[in-house]
Amino acid sequence: MKKIEIGEQEIIRCLSNYENLLRDVRERIQYLYNSVATTNDVLESLQMRRGISGTTGGKGKRDLTDIWETYQENEKQYAMFLNSYIAGLINEEEKLKRIWICYQCLPHNQRLVLKALYIEHKAWKAAKVELRMSHTTFSNYRTAAIQNVQKLYGSTLSDLQLLQQSRIREERPGRATVHKKTEQMSLWEIETKNKK
Repeated sequence: MKKIEIGEQEIIRCLSNYENLLRDVRERIQYLYNSVATTNDVLESLQMRRGISGTTGGKGKRDLTDIWETYQENEKQYAMFLNSYIAGLINEEEKLKRIWICYQCLPHNQRLVLKALYIEHKAWKAAKVELRMSHTTFSNYRTAAIQNVQKLYGSTLSDLQLLQQSRIREERPGRATVHKKTEQMSLWEIETKNKK
């Protein structure tokens, strides 16, 4: 299975405007479904384009047959275009959702840094002060967070598996998570184990 990669700018774009981007994709999909013309609309349009209005006789029948054949070809091409375009929009929606899920799976401090910078749109200096972090610590958390989102995004774990693991993970990184007297593996350990 080919590893799927995501760039830093795509992560920042998603986190900076997640709800609006998701709404836009869904509105475009809905628009495509709502704008599909009926057979009568297409036939009427083709008739007007060819200048045929109530023609009778053999020539009229031939022209209407031509119109019907043109309509069928246009319908076929439009369906292919529509399927391809909708598939692209659905892929975009899935990509946005997966980035958001990967962000939710980050250790607490990494998530706080990305939230301050890209979701709350705070300046670096203000975010560092608010989180009481040195420049180096803040920068390291940001870099690690972006890299971890990229690793999780490209992992073989499903979105559901990522969510399940983030739910049992403690907020404080570095501590072993114990749940019902059974030690739980971190997301990184699970991914490594799945690759073997």
